[in-house]
Amino acid sequence: MFDWPQLAQKVVRARPALGEAERRRLTGLHDIPALVALTLGVLAITSLPYLFAYLTAPPDRHFVGILFGVPDTMQYFSWLRDHHQAWFVANRMTPEPNEPALFNLLWIGVGWVGSLTNWSYAALFQGLRLLTGATLLLVLFVACARFTRGRAERWTAFLVATLGGGLGWVWVVDKYLNGLADVRFPFDLYVAEPNTLFIVLAFPHFAIATTLILAVFLCFLEALERRTWLYTALGAALGLLLTLQHAYDLLIIGLVPAGALALMLVRDRRIPWRGAVVLAVIGTLALPPPLYFTWLTSRDPLWREVLSQFANAGVYTPPPQHLLLLMGIPLILTLAAALAALTGVARNPARLALPADNADLLLWSWLVVGFLLLYVPTDFQIHMLNAWQVPLAILTARWLHRHLMPALATRRPALARVLPALLVLLVLPTNLYLLAWRVYDLSRYEAPFYLTSDEGAALAWLENTADADTVVLSGLTLGQFVPVYSDARTFLGHWAQTAHFYEKREQVQAFFTPSTSEDTRLALLQAFKINYVIHGAEERALGTYDPAASSLLELAFERGDVRVFRVRPAPAGQ
Repeated sequence: MFDWPQLAQKVVRARPALGEAERRRLTGLHDIPALVALTLGVLAITSLPYLFAYLTAPPDRHFVGILFGVPDTMQYFSWLRDHHQAWFVANRMTPEPNEPALFNLLWIGVGWVGSLTNWSYAALFQGLRLLTGATLLLVLFVACARFTRGRAERWTAFLVATLGGGLGWVWVVDKYLNGLADVRFPFDLYVAEPNTLFIVLAFPHFAIATTLILAVFLCFLEALERRTWLYTALGAALGLLLTLQHAYDLLIIGLVPAGALALMLVRDRRIPWRGAVVLAVIGTLALPPPLYFTWLTSRDPLWREVLSQFANAGVYTPPPQHLLLLMGIPLILTLAAALAALTGVARNPARLALPADNADLLLWSWLVVGFLLLYVPTDFQIHMLNAWQVPLAILTARWLHRHLMPALATRRPALARVLPALLVLLVLPTNLYLLAWRVYDLSRYEAPFYLTSDEGAALAWLENTADADTVVLSGLTLGQFVPVYSDARTFLGHWAQTAHFYEKREQVQAFFTPSTSEDTRLALLQAFKINYVIHGAEERALGTYDPAASSLLELAFERGDVRVFRVRPAPAGQ
């Protein structure tokens, strides 16, 4: 029989009581002021392009409040508008009538806040951006603390994960040296999902997804180690929140812990039943939203068409050689460290051993399984990059502090001491470019980031005139704003949400081409029950057709160079 009192005394003697300073260092409380300061600094820096756009906009220009991804954000804002009134809303980025559906929990919540506060879309977006950005940095810091040892290692991982942006900047240098119109490989530079600063700058829905992925993983580990069902329930609830917004992230929160459990099975030579149950509970609660969206897109022809058009974006995970540039130094150093470890094992197989810490197994599963998910054969594969920068930053910091710096400490101590700061400086250039480029691009004061005062007046007129049965035809740039600023449906508004997008884009082009017959225009207007046609700078650029000369249309609104024409009712008998 064990002598439990004697065993307890041995444990106490082996682990002397910690001083207050040491306890604060280990718990991370000592880091709270620095964390708060850094978070405020990141939020302030990422707010500068918005302030520039608002403060410098000419009197005849209106900044729409968005820096990147205007088409997708306008789709979200159209949901936000409709969620002021209902949970289930229709897709108004296409002219075809369609049944209301539940699209995204995030914009239901923002719509509810909007209905209470009466804030503008831009104000709601900024509030969401700042709140989700601050939450992401807090949870990211907790995750870095969970997977690292000591303050220096923790902060190196956190700063690299927060500020790092890959090596895509090399294509910017190449662009200017060779006088190119654009960078050769945009996806090595402009992909937001694995770039924390980028998503804090412009993509709050990615910030939420990354935060929830990290939180689910932390809950999974706590449920294993504390052996309490509280963290299982919390992880399951967070997993449900995640899939209600990003259903495809079920793959990440399901397969990465599954990979860790497989490693535990190999290490312990027994089935990790508790971990399997924890993962089953999390996965079961997170599963209904993906099943709902699968049902929705399989039974409804319009939603099948929308889903099939996600390939229209042409955005996929860069091939491995370009992934090295997208992820940059953390991926390169992690691969170098892994190669060195494998070489050592090949020389001495006795060195092969799985870590005793479950957190380490999850970290390595996150790296390997996460990489495999990047190339899952779906149109949403690039979204599997969500949060993948975190294991890379953590593994890089661990290798730096545990191996490289000790190796250099005796030969080049000065270099060893500055390596963490040097690493952080080396991962900064891409994000510095993105911030500077955004300010420069905004200084053009052009669409789609700005609306002219005349375009704004036309949209305001539609808001007071159109209802849910109204269909508006215009060019793509202005068309994407129609469902945001009015209750109308747009004929052409989004590369995926507009059913038969390319066909409709050609029909709009033909409509404003003077050689198109009036019979062809009439057939289009009647087929989609179009009520209004907007004619502004974009539409004039498509063709010289003048709607004022048509017997099919009558002028309903005019301000400056923007006119809105009402479609005349068809004569009796037609």
